[in-house]
Amino acid sequence: MRRRLVSWGWILLAILLLAGLLGLPYLDRRGAEALTRQGRALVNGKDHPAAIAHFSRAIETDPGYAPAYHGRGVAYFNQGDWDRAIADFGEAIRLDPNDARARYDRGVAYTRSGDLDWVLADFGEAIRLDPAYARAYLARGWVYGKTGDGARAQADRQKALELDPSLEKSGDGHP
Repeated sequence: MRRRLVSWGWILLAILLLAGLLGLPYLDRRGAEALTRQGRALVNGKDHPAAIAHFSRAIETDPGYAPAYHGRGVAYFNQGDWDRAIADFGEAIRLDPNDARARYDRGVAYTRSGDLDWVLADFGEAIRLDPAYARAYLARGWVYGKTGDGARAQADRQKALELDPSLEKSGDGHP
């Protein structure tokens, strides 16, 4: 009987070790998700330094969690730190290449930094990923207008308004 208990003890220990090894990434992701939710709430409350700290902790917890980079990019953007925002949006895109919002947000950050070379590519990719992304059409139209391509500017503005008529109130479409 004692021998059977010893055998079960080793089996139980092996199962617990295996569960721990397999479960840690899951726990890391859950922790990163919770910290990211808290960071978003802080961004909404305009406490950007605290939000950045939460997003940074989420990234430390799970370095592969794209929404944490995106959220931190938004917080940096709201502080006017375009370079850090662009870097974090870029990392979010690297981790999740199908995130249209991260492309759009990076494009907006590029417009703020004055670097229009990458803006059209980011807005275009956001539209490719989400063809119903009205704000991306409106923003790309604004850039086309700034670069002197009036026909494309008008076409994008018209498409944006078809997709979301409420954008009519947003003026010139400056992202």
